[in-house]
Amino acid sequence: MLIYTPGPTEVPPRVLRRMARPITNPDLDPAFAKSYELTQGKLRRLMKTKNDVLIMSGEGLLGLEAAVASLVARGQKVLTVTNGVFGDGFVDFVKMYGGIPVAVRGPYDRPVDPESVAAALDADREIEVATFVHCETPSGVLNPLREVAAACRKRGVMLIADAVSSLGGTPVETDSWGVDVCLGGSQKCLSAPPGLALVSVSERAWGVVRRRGPRVPAYYASLWQWEEWWNKKRLFPYTPSVSDIAALDEALDIALEEGLPRAFERHRRVSKLILSGCRGMGLVPYPKRDDYHSPTVTAVRRPAQVPEARLLRLMEERHGVMIAGSWGKLSGKVLRLGNMGYNARPRQARRAMLALERALSELGFRENEA
Repeated sequence: MLIYTPGPTEVPPRVLRRMARPITNPDLDPAFAKSYELTQGKLRRLMKTKNDVLIMSGEGLLGLEAAVASLVARGQKVLTVTNGVFGDGFVDFVKMYGGIPVAVRGPYDRPVDPESVAAALDADREIEVATFVHCETPSGVLNPLREVAAACRKRGVMLIADAVSSLGGTPVETDSWGVDVCLGGSQKCLSAPPGLALVSVSERAWGVVRRRGPRVPAYYASLWQWEEWWNKKRLFPYTPSVSDIAALDEALDIALEEGLPRAFERHRRVSKLILSGCRGMGLVPYPKRDDYHSPTVTAVRRPAQVPEARLLRLMEERHGVMIAGSWGKLSGKVLRLGNMGYNARPRQARRAMLALERALSELGFRENEA
């Protein structure tokens, strides 16, 4: 079975072998703390930052919640920039932790307009924090992180950026762009197993965390706990996921050995290959224009006459390839291929597209029926 979904992805054999090594007790073994620090250093290189980087035991969504829980106080206004499912999720997190979301909304099928972000910040000077999603995985749209970060930095607003499905597959320049909290996940472009949230925290963001202290209404999702335990004492606030961190470390080695520029170019080439192949089958991309597409995930509109559940089941059971539908407002409307990380290679892409083409044909779909 080829898992060609937009995370989790296929995991390289080298990463699986590393994950299978015997574990230690990370709370008692001083060697583990040293290895954790080495993995943090590799993450800094990937995220282009000199800031602290935390590896939290929990799927990438934990990082999004932890950022909001730790930086947003009850009654505080937060600019929530959204043109998709995960942008809307930030709105929910802000409400959950007592903040007041000030939403800048855009259509799901195109990127956010940075000028609308700047205008919203100019209109309300009380806003001190903004949330933003770089790649909206459910729609396949890549948003302009650099430009939005510049708008926030110019106005002194802290930016929380979800780079979960872009980090490692397209440029993310945390420090030079001015991202205060940059969020990643192990199971996307790094092609490690799911289970880890990657969180870089600027000194400015740490200042807010320290001022709030134990008033953060969370424990597992509290960055303050990491400040108190890891930053001050080199102890963990809870038991780390030893095998997952070992797998992440190996995945980072693979990424850094290849080099980020080569990885970005590989993702771009495979994205173009899949878009061309999908159009050749008669499928219509979901993002309005090619330059709106993220190079890490391809989203196409589901043909109305093709039942999604039957298509996905047929691909898995008869052709040995798993792809994904979508979520939220796009549920049942969009099909997605995860051309990210280990899967961003022509061989895997061609296998996934051949399976999709055959399954569509077996369900009676023809090119001129899109």
